[in-house]
Amino acid sequence: MTHALCPAAGKRGKPVPQVTPRSLVLPEHAAVVEGREWFFCSLPDCEVVYFTHDGQTLEKNALKVRVGLKERAAPRPVCYCFGHTVESIREEIEMTGRSTVVASIRKQVEAGECSCEVLNPKGTCCLGDVNNVVKEALASIGVPLAEATQPLAAAERANEVGCRPVDAGTGAREACRFPEPLPAGQGIGSGQEE
Repeated sequence: MTHALCPAAGKRGKPVPQVTPRSLVLPEHAAVVEGREWFFCSLPDCEVVYFTHDGQTLEKNALKVRVGLKERAAPRPVCYCFGHTVESIREEIEMTGRSTVVASIRKQVEAGECSCEVLNPKGTCCLGDVNNVVKEALASIGVPLAEATQPLAAAERANEVGCRPVDAGTGAREACRFPEPLPAGQGIGSGQEE
C-alpha cells in the first residue's frame, strides 16, 4: 500500500521505512511497530505521528524525540542529524541576514554523517523542511524570495532523492545523495558561502 489516511486528521500520509518508527518509539510501544506498514501524518495540529492503514496510531507522546512540525514551543527540531531547530535558524538569519545551515548540512551529508531514516520522524532527508524554514525567516526580515530561493534549488532537488535506506542484510546505510552540487560561492541571502 502506498498511502493511507490518518484516522484522526483524515489526511493522507506518506509511508515511512520500518526502521524509522522502530528507532524512534519509546520501548513500551516497540511491540506495536513490528510487522506493520506505517505512515507519517504531517498535519501540524494532529497529535498522531504514525498510523497504519487499519487505524493503529502512535502519537507524539509515544516518541523519544520532539516532532518539530507538530510543536508550538521551542525547541522545534528541523534537522535531527545535526541539531538545527527552527529557532536556531531564525536566530542566525536575524543576526546576520543570511543562513549557513543548508551549506553546513550539505557538507556533513556528503561526508556520510547523516542518519535521516533513524533520526528524523519523517524518515527522510530534512533539507526540504530546512529550506522552508530558511525561506520563511529570510522573508520575515525582508530578503526577497527570488534572491533567497536560487541557492536552495539544488538542495530541494536533493530532498526529492533523500537518503538511501539501511541495508537489512548488512545493517550498512548509504548516505544521502545529491543529484548535483549547490553552486559554489552562493550562500543564502548574501551571495557568498562560508
